[in-house]
Amino acid sequence: MTVASGPDPAVAFAGLCASCRHRRVVENRRGSRFYMCERSLTDDRFSKYPPLPVLRCSGYEPEADRDA
Repeated sequence: MTVASGPDPAVAFAGLCASCRHRRVVENRRGSRFYMCERSLTDDRFSKYPPLPVLRCSGYEPEADRDA
């Protein structure tokens, strides 16, 4: 019997940021997670900590391309 898993909770919470190569997940001591956009370090058009979920982003690149 195969158990179907539901949608990834990170994707539901963070949207595109969950799979973007420019994101850095920052956790504090209390366990809260924040998604930092590393594009914001060089491009003022991007917010350092965008409001989540991000559904559209001109700087989005899939994480699979991270090492390319």
